[in-house]
Amino acid sequence: MPLFRRPPKSQDTASTPLTTKIYESQSSGEAESDQRALESGDLPGKATIRLNRTIGGELPWMSTYSAPDFFVVEHLHIKPLVQVTGACYFHAATDNQGRIFLDSNLDATNLVRAYYRAKDQALDRLLQEAALVEAHAVLNARYRFHREETVVSFTIVGTAVRFEGLQPPDRPLVSPLCGEETYKLLHYGWMPVNIALGYHWHCMPVGFSTKYAVGQSRYNQEFTEISHKLMESRDLALQKMRRDGAQNHAITGLVGVTVDYSVEETEIIFMRSGLFDNGITIDGTFYGYDDVGRVEVPAYNTEFFATGASIVRLNSGKISKNDVANYLSLS
Repeated sequence: MPLFRRPPKSQDTASTPLTTKIYESQSSGEAESDQRALESGDLPGKATIRLNRTIGGELPWMSTYSAPDFFVVEHLHIKPLVQVTGACYFHAATDNQGRIFLDSNLDATNLVRAYYRAKDQALDRLLQEAALVEAHAVLNARYRFHREETVVSFTIVGTAVRFEGLQPPDRPLVSPLCGEETYKLLHYGWMPVNIALGYHWHCMPVGFSTKYAVGQSRYNQEFTEISHKLMESRDLALQKMRRDGAQNHAITGLVGVTVDYSVEETEIIFMRSGLFDNGITIDGTFYGYDDVGRVEVPAYNTEFFATGASIVRLNSGKISKNDVANYLSLS
């Protein structure tokens, strides 16, 4: 089999002078300063330095576009400025044993809010960087949601661009679409303006009959309660998605929508609410409280997740500079 051959002694790297690069980490003072900046809604110092050095030509600019996409963007007379980024890690409130709180409707409201807060905070930081370099938009924005138990993270990186001959807006547009998709939309009167999130999580308690049927039934049948709750979660998530996509800019529709969903087995802990309350009845099944006034009830989580690009119709044909300028002035 092939083996790695070491160089002979005469070519040993020990006899060759080495150039050592030293990568400096942040001092504690710089880290504290950046932390204060984030808490007050400002950009960290290192980010501001990076952006200014890139715009000033001291550093080469970077782009998320592929080479073919870059050619298309050049054809549109869009000037790439700098790569911008945003990130946020957000913790959903739990009890002292790490369990997610449910509201009176048995929705995981705190977890849902964590998803939206993580997205909004990261997007705000991305757009702060874009506004600092007077960009009109962040295009080809690549993003990722991740959840580890009750910690939700959202990271996003994109290319800040400027449309030739236009004044920069107060809040730049942002789009996850690639260069070819952007080119086609602009040529048919559509403008990408935002990233939209639709997310909902519901926890549905069930009786022993439903739980038994899911795991043991020998017959083909639909579990209508679970199907209904999943569709209900879908409807609520898509309602939120429409609102989220239009929260900063007027929009016409959404494209490039991707969805994910899950149904998983779990338990809900109910606590006694009154002195003479002996238990809770779910699906015709009674669950009695224990000595400390609590009971675990079998349940199913229904989770629905969707993201997409918000777009607006500005023209029946190719978009002009005036179309873009008028829209940015009204947004």
